[in-house]
Amino acid sequence: MWSPKPFLLAISLCISALSTCTAAGGGKPLVSAVTKDASTSLYTAPLKDGRPLVLDLSGPVISLTTCSSKNGTITSLSANATNGANPLFQVSFPAAASCGAPTKLPAGAVGVAGLGPTGQSFLAQVARTQKVANKLALCLPSDGKTTSGNSVGVAIFGGGPLIFPDRGDFTTMLAGTAPLRGFNGSPGYYVTATGIAVEKTRIGVPGPLVVGLSSTAPYTTLRPDVYAALVRAFDHAATGPNFPWMSRVAAVSPFERCYNSTKLPPTRLGYAVPEIDLALEGGSTYFVSGGNSMVQVSANTACLGFVRVAGQAPAAVLGGFQMENRLLVLDVEKQQLGFTTFLNGVGLSCSNFNFTLAA
Repeated sequence: MWSPKPFLLAISLCISALSTCTAAGGGKPLVSAVTKDASTSLYTAPLKDGRPLVLDLSGPVISLTTCSSKNGTITSLSANATNGANPLFQVSFPAAASCGAPTKLPAGAVGVAGLGPTGQSFLAQVARTQKVANKLALCLPSDGKTTSGNSVGVAIFGGGPLIFPDRGDFTTMLAGTAPLRGFNGSPGYYVTATGIAVEKTRIGVPGPLVVGLSSTAPYTTLRPDVYAALVRAFDHAATGPNFPWMSRVAAVSPFERCYNSTKLPPTRLGYAVPEIDLALEGGSTYFVSGGNSMVQVSANTACLGFVRVAGQAPAAVLGGFQMENRLLVLDVEKQQLGFTTFLNGVGLSCSNFNFTLAA
């Protein structure tokens, strides 16, 4: 993560005096397509004059690569108002932004849309200018292909509804919820895990564990003790009688457990491999099946998409790959995370949102 430069005093005054700095609120959430960059594994949305900004769940502010001042600026951003089923019309609004976004961005990207639970994030500024909930419905795409082209996800700033054609509002079809917690003053989103299990057998790491959510980490990263316990349990299950098709092959960095994918049976939930369950505070479970656990690194090889990181705090950071093709609802006002099941399991994907402009 990077530390944006401080805003000019004038921008801070603008934020606190919205009646003189923003357009009248429309009262409708804003929707944007989300794409995954194959080179960087970062997710972007075309929010700046049609040019992409990287979506960063841990980012405290909007940060641009270039602007007229080194300290900050007022910029114009845009997205489409939505009824949850389709885009309706384009909305442009002024927003405070800092300067000096990181240079290692996807091709064409002009900055970062910080989505963290702060007063100056993109999410908070949309909530104020459009008079909508400080709430995000986010469905991250994979980098795979669909029948109509590249996989495209969807973000609704203002919380929803988020309606898939003929399937209803998925913000009301959550598989679970968990309280959002703070962690060491970080601007990101965190939940508490009471335990982790592989094939319903709890791994040997005592809870509670702090788990962050990151859209800029490509894969879930784990503290070494948590990683070691998870891999031991996964190895035990993978070599057991329930998974005779799992054949280890040479590791492919940054992963340590890779398998011959030609022998892995495909299912609607991805490859048939041991399931990883994250038990969350409040009683819900975040299930990670093969579609969110196995990374296809070559035509014949798939790897367990978890990475060991020495010295990491918190205990785990849930990366983008483990959040793809399921709807996350981050409610800053209620301090709650909601999530659906893996959408492929119900015959959907994040690409099913209808981006046709409503008549």
